[in-house]
Amino acid sequence: MEELISDEILGTLKYYNNAWCRRMDSPLFNSKGNLILVVQDDDKEGVLDVQRNAYNKYLQNANTYKSSVPQLIMNYYNWFFQEIEKKVTMDEEHHKDNITEELLYDMMSIWYLFICRDGSFGYAFGCCWDKDNGLAVLLSESEPRVISRTQLENLHKLNDPLLGLLVHNGDKSWTGLKQHHFFGELENLEIELEGGIEEGITSAQQKAYMEYLQKENEYFREFSKMMLTAYVGDPQQVEAMLAIGPKINVQTALPKTLYIDKKGNYGWICYTAWNKSKIGVLLSEETPRIFKNTNQLLKYRKRNSPVVLEDFRNEERYSYGSGFVWGEEATILVDRGKRSLEEMLPLINKFVESLNNKDAFVKALIDDGMLALAEEWVSSCEDEAEDSTEERRGYMVDDETAVYLPISEKDFAASLEFDTIDISYDEEAEDISAHIFINCDPDYFADHSIEVYMDSKGNIDVIGLAG
Repeated sequence: MEELISDEILGTLKYYNNAWCRRMDSPLFNSKGNLILVVQDDDKEGVLDVQRNAYNKYLQNANTYKSSVPQLIMNYYNWFFQEIEKKVTMDEEHHKDNITEELLYDMMSIWYLFICRDGSFGYAFGCCWDKDNGLAVLLSESEPRVISRTQLENLHKLNDPLLGLLVHNGDKSWTGLKQHHFFGELENLEIELEGGIEEGITSAQQKAYMEYLQKENEYFREFSKMMLTAYVGDPQQVEAMLAIGPKINVQTALPKTLYIDKKGNYGWICYTAWNKSKIGVLLSEETPRIFKNTNQLLKYRKRNSPVVLEDFRNEERYSYGSGFVWGEEATILVDRGKRSLEEMLPLINKFVESLNNKDAFVKALIDDGMLALAEEWVSSCEDEAEDSTEERRGYMVDDETAVYLPISEKDFAASLEFDTIDISYDEEAEDISAHIFINCDPDYFADHSIEVYMDSKGNIDVIGLAG
């Protein structure tokens, strides 16, 4: 049986799916259908005065919203286009350089005006590039924001005097949006702060953001220089490019997000145009560091604590988790025996810290013939690189990357990354050792890992290929 109420402000409403709903008279943008009014009431306690006031505010500003929202969504589409085009197949006309409002709305379905329990409100949309979370525009704030539909329907927000409006993403982070000048060019920058709904943000995060603001231009110039050097190769040419002006810098590797963890570590998530991927850039250390994927930045820990309890789950005698070695995340398996992980943690951290002596591993692997073996495996690949010559043979390895022979010691060292660290505890000796599995990127060994044994004194024994 339908449950109806008649409200003097909101009209006649029907209760459906945890909300009071009705059709509104006016269409939205170029929609042929009418807009749906949805008034949140999860516990069926009735409409609140704050929601009635929100509706009146909406009516007073409806024409302004209808004229401003299309441009907001257009700006959002252009800004996040790289992520969007990875999710859906794009026609040339839907490229950010060609898109029109009419074409953009063909990719979207306009659903409803949603009024939250606290009086916040916004438009909700479906969109082809994110069918699960959709798209929403939070209208009730002094600066309207594009968020996900899921965020609007489960809204948790806070206003910080420094960071402005922050909206929780429903997972483990608060997000904001700021405009920053990168060498004179005004660009959007998403701010993502690690933290749960109840705990909010920390003073360490506020302090980190203030430090970032003071050093932003310095960070951007140094990073631009690093990335251009990696891309161009010639340091003198890089200096000449940097002297040209801001555009070359912005187009090199544009920061999309500033991520700040609870402890105040922070860095950029950047989109690199030449390989259409994201990288992480740690800024809060004395020397900025580039991570090949963003997960390494999001889970970064200071080197004095590469392993933390919260990253592990325990079973009867084993613990599974991750730690940071050589600045990257590696899987760690601990055979605890009869001890708890908490008891073993100081010993594990000491051991993992010793793994950071990368030079020792590189020397051991080369001395054992692994570099020569890598060249042998690469030369056995069936497909040669397009620019392969008699003087400089190049082969396409399994991950479709061109590798040229001979492989230098520097390139071999740069390719190494920890996959799994299998730690065992010796009850009698009260000591630990580990079997370590190292991968190569490029994949010289066709999905095989290099297995290495290391004791607590740092002695390394190369076992061979595994997998």
